[in-house]
Amino acid sequence: MHRRQYVIGLVAVVIANSLNLLPWYFIRLTIDGLTGQLDTDAATPGITLAQTGWYALGIVAAATLAGGFMLLMRRMIVVASRQTEYEVRRDIFAHLQTLDKPYYDRAHTGDLMNRLTGDLSAVREMLGFGAWQIVNIVSGFVTSFAVMFGLSWQLSLIVMAVLPVIVGVLAYMARLINERHKLAQEQNSLIAGKAQENFSGARVVKGYAIEDREIADYRALNLELLRRNIALIKVDGPLRSFTNLLLGIAFGLILLVGGRLILTPDSDFTVGKFVQFVGYVNRLAFPMMMVGWITGVTQRGLASWLRLRELLDARPLVQDERGRTDPLLRDVSGEVSFDHVTLRYGNQTVLEDVTLDVPAGTFLGITGPTGSGKTVLAQLITRSMDPTSGTVKMDGHDLRTIPLTTLRGAVSVVPQEPFLFSDTIANNIGFGLNNADLPVVPTRVSVVGLPPMPEVPQNPDPARVREAARLAGLDGDIEGFPAGYDTMLGERGVTLSGGQRQRTAIARAVVREPRILILDDSLSAVDTETERRILDGLREVSRGRTVILIAHRISTLRHADHIVVLEAGRVTEQGSHDALVAQKGHYAELERLQRLASDLDREDDAVADIDAAADRLEGVPVPERAGHQAQPSPLQTQKVMK
Repeated sequence: MHRRQYVIGLVAVVIANSLNLLPWYFIRLTIDGLTGQLDTDAATPGITLAQTGWYALGIVAAATLAGGFMLLMRRMIVVASRQTEYEVRRDIFAHLQTLDKPYYDRAHTGDLMNRLTGDLSAVREMLGFGAWQIVNIVSGFVTSFAVMFGLSWQLSLIVMAVLPVIVGVLAYMARLINERHKLAQEQNSLIAGKAQENFSGARVVKGYAIEDREIADYRALNLELLRRNIALIKVDGPLRSFTNLLLGIAFGLILLVGGRLILTPDSDFTVGKFVQFVGYVNRLAFPMMMVGWITGVTQRGLASWLRLRELLDARPLVQDERGRTDPLLRDVSGEVSFDHVTLRYGNQTVLEDVTLDVPAGTFLGITGPTGSGKTVLAQLITRSMDPTSGTVKMDGHDLRTIPLTTLRGAVSVVPQEPFLFSDTIANNIGFGLNNADLPVVPTRVSVVGLPPMPEVPQNPDPARVREAARLAGLDGDIEGFPAGYDTMLGERGVTLSGGQRQRTAIARAVVREPRILILDDSLSAVDTETERRILDGLREVSRGRTVILIAHRISTLRHADHIVVLEAGRVTEQGSHDALVAQKGHYAELERLQRLASDLDREDDAVADIDAAADRLEGVPVPERAGHQAQPSPLQTQKVMK
């Protein structure tokens, strides 16, 4: 996308290299004039003062023009490399947004971060400094050797004899550099991942007092990175020294052979030509030394680009399919049905032959043992994954025919582990609002000539945010915060309690007014009174909407219109609360155990003093006390202690 900039820049490099040959030509004319070797008449001066001035002016003019063209090259190529870096980072991030849950289940956050920073920097260095140095080296060698052969083919052959040795060694070194740089970058990814996990889980590390173990693990990872970097330097480092050695040998041979050519009778090889030749060889010394460095830059850049290509080549398993997805489907009412749905992970069956109809506006409860497939069932509704067999439908349409933006725009999900952003509470609750007004960010286009993107501040409707907080039972907590709804949250919402995080996530889902609301065990961290207030709010929200509530507590599920029990991936019971209790199955047993636990808690709370506890153990009524407190008997005290 920056071909024009690169062409102009690379042509400027070639012109600059050609102009850089002129100063040594003027120096040769000056030296030969001073030594009387410009003509055959010894009686006439070889050079005049005016000629010397013109030669000096020519040197200054050539250097100035060469510098101007090099400046033009940098303005073209270096700027283009920075623009390319921006475009690649933009496109990779946009592409990562299209990838689905299975990809992120496999990917590591630290590795993704390292690729978007370290690897991208290596690619930018290759496209910037590396690109123009490659052309600079090639054009410098071509233009210099074209003149050097005109001066002395013998000396030129000596210099050329050194080149195959350098090229052969560099080809071998380049392969090693590529391999070892890739290993170093992979280790960098592991270190970044380790650091990211420790920073995110700092409270767990401190809670278990295992800081020393984590430091030891991090030290081991860094020592391995040190070992791999040293292995890389052992290959990359000697290149420049090796090039200097070969150049030193070449200069010695040039001095020996060139001196003999000058001293040979009737030779046209003058001192000025020798100085000009040595000047060109000396000018090639830096490009020769840079060959090794540029080889390393190029190989590191290519290795990093392959790692970035892995991100760009990744494809989601779930996506809109051309020929199947109907772009005209822009609205859904919320009716969901599962038609003989089976889902397998390898040889493991997660859901098996699930058939279920959820009419629009239904308040559906789902329960079952841990690992029975409740969360996966909800994820099928949002197409976080597709079933292995069977069909999930919405409003009678196969989900695979509904555009993902339409489908997910109609569904709000509150996961088991809510994720909050380092932003204000208001912005966290209103996170899903105003998305329709956001401008589309163009990708796979050059940034050159694009108008600047407008700033789109997040300003959710305060009234809707407050109403959502009320429905989620969070408004009272927020009013107690120093800054209210403008309170900044820590990373992942760590400044809130577990129940407050869940209620914030519920408010974030409710504020969008979705057609389908899915709550995946999102009331587990709240007390029963708060749960009651949230359920009252959900019943208010659920009018005309489909609500799917996954929970283990019967108190959460009992008011649902329809309840489904999943066991080992199969629907084993379904019906209303009363109907399921009457079936004497898993749901009834779960209800009995939870009711028993609740009764025991209430009995514990009802025991006000030690006399009442002893009387309960004895099975006798508690006598009325008038104005005084009776002392417990030894037997009563002994029973209470037991």
